[in-house]
Amino acid sequence: MAQKREGCREEELLLLENDMNALEEMYPQGEKAEATWAFTVLAYIGKLIFGIVGLIVSIAWVAHIIIYLLVDPPLSSFLNEIFIKLDSVWGLLGTAAFAFFCFYLLIAVIAGEMMLGLKLVFITIHPMKWGGTLMNSFLFNVGLILLCSISVIQFCATAFAYYAQATAAQEIFGHTLQSLRGIKYLYKYNVFQYGFVALAILTLFYYALFGWRKRKPTGRFQLSS
Repeated sequence: MAQKREGCREEELLLLENDMNALEEMYPQGEKAEATWAFTVLAYIGKLIFGIVGLIVSIAWVAHIIIYLLVDPPLSSFLNEIFIKLDSVWGLLGTAAFAFFCFYLLIAVIAGEMMLGLKLVFITIHPMKWGGTLMNSFLFNVGLILLCSISVIQFCATAFAYYAQATAAQEIFGHTLQSLRGIKYLYKYNVFQYGFVALAILTLFYYALFGWRKRKPTGRFQLSS
């Protein structure tokens, strides 16, 4: 009973802290209150702009995977052709667009990892919280992101195989990796690509239905070792 009461108090404290932060954001105090409010408004406008850009890039990613990787034979090389045409306009323009799409995918992975924090059902191990993350939790999440970055490189090398042909990345993460015994069937039947599209669609429906709800803190279930 004592542990239950302590857990309830901790949850109430987190709720109070979140409400206080929201109140300070909407009604800033102090000598620089007007400047703080202006930056808050600009931040929300920036989030709106980046959200629209992110939606367009996400749709382009999913469409590229479907028409280039899942359809056999591919309907079009899509983004690969766009990168090549951009290279013809200026040498580094296609490379910059290629890097942008790869970096966006890595940012999406980081955002998902930060939101989940290695969540196991109702228990969140090593949660990430702005201004309140322990050093061991921070290092654990950094290691997890570095581990995921290898998968992102491999996925991009497969998705942009036409543009990245005859490169070291394509040789390592393309032909060599896809020829390994045992796991080559995962690439042969496009398991990762189907999983990517399925999770993207499920995430879209989840945020469309429940994204507007305010997430409640789960302080009594957070663990950190």
